[in-house]
Amino acid sequence: MSVTNRLVDIPKEFYSYSSGLPFERCIECDRYLLEGGTEYFIEKAIKQYDGFSAKEVIFEYAICANCADTIRKAISRKSMASIERYFLENVDFSKRMQIMSSNPGDALALINNCLVSQVPISEVTEYQIFAQCNGNSLNLSQMPYMVSGQTLEQIQHLLSSETRDEFNDFMQRNLGPSPELAEVLPGSKVVII
Repeated sequence: MSVTNRLVDIPKEFYSYSSGLPFERCIECDRYLLEGGTEYFIEKAIKQYDGFSAKEVIFEYAICANCADTIRKAISRKSMASIERYFLENVDFSKRMQIMSSNPGDALALINNCLVSQVPISEVTEYQIFAQCNGNSLNLSQMPYMVSGQTLEQIQHLLSSETRDEFNDFMQRNLGPSPELAEVLPGSKVVII
């Protein structure tokens, strides 16, 4: 797939649940995102219920590349090194490339299985999906991907307390409940990767 063909329409799975439309604003700085050339990321946490077709969006947001970079810089070096090592050791990049080449332009094929464990999305109860976008298009270069709740738990244990505090601050500032309340809510984890 050529560089120009790596941009596709944003699938509805990455639309805002509350509006049913593409995300328009950065959660941190309120920058308008749908203008061409505006790089941003989408993260959605979803819970599925066994035996039901219903899904619950636990949280969702879009964040411009500048704000995401600021947040990434706040991650401790130790946490960043641990996360990078975890992905290098646990992601089958050749399989990922095979899925991409077998499904050119199909963003949803890339979120059918957990990036790390390869567990199908239909077999997990909680998961997060991530996308990189440019204006009104999704970029297929490295994303999208899905990470299961079980994998997120493993990643959470790699984070320093300093990094967890940064994520808790982000969560409280933008997504709602205090960290104490978030601990008792299902799927209340935030991981910006």
